[in-house]
Amino acid sequence: MFRCPRYLLDSVRKLMVRDGDLSLLGDYIVVGLGGGFDVLPELLEDSRDVSGFAKTIRTYTGFYRGVRVSVIPMGGGGSYTEWAVALAHMKRAKALIGVGWCGSLQENIDIGDAVIPVATIRDEDTSTHYIDPSFPAVADPILVSMALEEVKPQIERLGSRLWLGITVTTSAMLAETPERVKSWKEQKALCVDGETSVLYTLSYLADIRSITLLAVSDNVVLGKDCGFNTELSKRVDDVYLELARSALKIIARLHQASNK
Repeated sequence: MFRCPRYLLDSVRKLMVRDGDLSLLGDYIVVGLGGGFDVLPELLEDSRDVSGFAKTIRTYTGFYRGVRVSVIPMGGGGSYTEWAVALAHMKRAKALIGVGWCGSLQENIDIGDAVIPVATIRDEDTSTHYIDPSFPAVADPILVSMALEEVKPQIERLGSRLWLGITVTTSAMLAETPERVKSWKEQKALCVDGETSVLYTLSYLADIRSITLLAVSDNVVLGKDCGFNTELSKRVDDVYLELARSALKIIARLHQASNK
């Protein structure tokens, strides 16, 4: 599906993995969409740094409940997500889970809540290079079911709420004008991020199961964010950590189910 010259795919491999060696990767991949550098590698047993040349992407491979997994915290946006899917495609990964952040588009979705996008509006210009804009961007239904079971109790334990529904992915955060936000809100989109529709669309085309788990870091409608080094930002960090843990639990369950 990636029709670019081969040297570009080789470059992506070498930027993301040491020597471009795909054997250093696990069959399951968790991607930190716009961060997770201090969180994701700490959740693996026997975590080893297998990063490539890119300074804004780190790659670690280890084990979770006996399953070999790679975690890739990286910068945010469509291009990085495109690379992650391309790497997973070259590896023939069995699942790709993104863990990131989003801005709420509804007054009643609070900073510190969590969102599972079952589908997302493709208001970005990366996935459109691969397929018509009318093509839906949807999560894998099996992963959605597992995510609900794993995420909901952990998020509620923190005193937050889990939301499930349609979201928006945009490629221009600083162009989130009041008019566009109003339109998204009226379409009943729960939140906006910069990666999900790219991950869903390209993963589907690459025949890779995928889902994203998002921590709400700001409320676009109310014009508020969690700040930095605040009690509210600590709450968002706690939610992100639980989402990352849940991503690994989902992978362990998927691996077990596939081996029955």
